[in-house]
Amino acid sequence: MKRSKGKMYWVGVVCVVAFAVVMIGSAMDAAAAAKTPMRIKSSSIGGSWYAGGSAWAKLIGDKYPEFQAVNIAAPGLDNESLKRLFRKEAELVFLTGPGAYNAYKGVPPVWKEPMPLRGLFGIWPGVMNTVVAAESKFQTLQDLKGAKIATYVPGDINGEQTLALLKHHGITEQNTKIYKIMKSDAARMFIDGAIDAVVYYYGYGHANLKEMSASRKIRFLPNDPTMVQAFMKENPFYYIADFGAEFGVPNAKQLIGPYHTACRADMPEETAYKVTKAWFDNLDWLKKVLPSNMPYVNVKEPAAGVPVPLHPGAVKYYKEKGIM
Repeated sequence: MKRSKGKMYWVGVVCVVAFAVVMIGSAMDAAAAAKTPMRIKSSSIGGSWYAGGSAWAKLIGDKYPEFQAVNIAAPGLDNESLKRLFRKEAELVFLTGPGAYNAYKGVPPVWKEPMPLRGLFGIWPGVMNTVVAAESKFQTLQDLKGAKIATYVPGDINGEQTLALLKHHGITEQNTKIYKIMKSDAARMFIDGAIDAVVYYYGYGHANLKEMSASRKIRFLPNDPTMVQAFMKENPFYYIADFGAEFGVPNAKQLIGPYHTACRADMPEETAYKVTKAWFDNLDWLKKVLPSNMPYVNVKEPAAGVPVPLHPGAVKYYKEKGIM
């Protein structure tokens, strides 16, 4: 009888503990559900956007506990990010100038109508790098005609840009083998010597570029000064600057394009204000965690390079700080 009572006692204890665990879990779920999602679509792991998105999510979550801030690491850049944004599967995105502009203007075939996109702030610029082995025979971009080149997957606005740039240099899919693959796959193929060149947005601090330069001696091919001007006239987002020293490579003239952050036009003004403030109020910390990128951010002109209207919440912050 005593053994039976003891057994019943412990059964009761277990039930009470289990009930408490369930209640605590339910309370935690309810607390999480009460937070406003703040999903940041950045890029695949290794990209500078991924690092920036992770840092931004931490700043938002630490400063504003009402937000459940997360960085979404997924392949696909502008078009994929924008589609997620307008399906309401993300609240914040990192974009290139061309991708944002095309969505805002409703440029076909991807967009059927102008999309309600608003900018928040410019970040570091992207660099359209043309990478070859240091010992290769190629000296300028047009020399790649007939070679094996890797660039973006089909349907990516950045891929359309690189194909247009190549076309201006006499390189087409009819006269050159062009692999449309992910950056990480291109890096491995380049390291293995399976392709002659890669043409992607890489730029400052990019992990894939570091991987390639650590495995092989590389060079950056310059654009032809005359041929590239026609491309830049069609795409006024770009300018030309030296690039390469960061990777121990002689500088070459490369195309530079703007990167920036954005949201939907229907984001509440106070929310846009807070996510902008979370970034700009922590520039010293960002310089520590993003040392390869933050030196190139124009903090005095946050709208520089943003080709769509700024969100009123971002404008409110800039006016408050006297930088607009």
